[in-house]
Amino acid sequence: MSVAPVPLVISYIDPDGVTWNLSDLSMSNGYVCSAIAGIDGFPVMMQIVPLLDGTAVPHILLPQPATIGLAILVTRPASDNESDYYALLDRLTRAFWNNRNSAPAPGTLIIQRPDGTARQISVYTTSGLDTPDVGKDNKMVYSFSLATPDPWWSDLVPTILNFNTGVNNGILPVLPVDLNGAAVIGNIVVNNAGNMFTFPTWTITGPGTPTLRNNTTGRAWSLNTAIPAGQQVQVVTKRGQQAAVNITTGANIWGQLVISSPRDLWPLAAGNNSISITMTGATSATQVSMSYVNRWSRSLWQ
Repeated sequence: MSVAPVPLVISYIDPDGVTWNLSDLSMSNGYVCSAIAGIDGFPVMMQIVPLLDGTAVPHILLPQPATIGLAILVTRPASDNESDYYALLDRLTRAFWNNRNSAPAPGTLIIQRPDGTARQISVYTTSGLDTPDVGKDNKMVYSFSLATPDPWWSDLVPTILNFNTGVNNGILPVLPVDLNGAAVIGNIVVNNAGNMFTFPTWTITGPGTPTLRNNTTGRAWSLNTAIPAGQQVQVVTKRGQQAAVNITTGANIWGQLVISSPRDLWPLAAGNNSISITMTGATSATQVSMSYVNRWSRSLWQ
């Protein structure tokens, strides 16, 4: 005997920070998601090199930005007031107009899975605002196309790991990380539970000169200048948002990064990652922390 599937819980946070519950089947607010598509995977682009014998060799295989289709049925709100109805239409069209202050401003689509966990993705409306399908009895259906320049879904809550200088204080991962001495080398295994790579943000409290290496992928980055005692440096590795800042002084320290290319600001691969942290000149006050969100190839079952 089959079991009826648990309905998805769908919500949308607009660029103004307002949350729209799209799964309220009572339609007490005057709207509900009536259909959704494009949340189960992502498109792929492959570039090949043709050979003289008629075959080809794959050269590049890359994920591509995706599109989500979202249909929203709008009707009179609970007040059954004509003015309230048209005010709702005004709010809805603004909510899915992803531009604020003359710049692109994403909304966030959130899907809660049957096990209670949720995943989110940034979206931009590219069509549907101008062509609602008008029904009868003051009902209207908007069919939105939502572009996802980053096709990966992510967890709502980040994973945060703290590494202190040679003290097992119960914060995972349990050390062997010994940040103490002139040249400090520690190896940690960090598990990225998502099924896609993810880019960590590092926060390092001095003193010390850090080198961080992902032995699993063979990439590393470091600073060429020591972080003074008590000062904090934050390094963001996410593509398109990469930055290195002394958050104590507010100074941009991108020029202090030792990398052959920005690609060396490495991600965590899916699964276990062997990571080495080296801190030259570390003391008992030196601290390193990493935060990242698990990323997924789809909103439902991976």
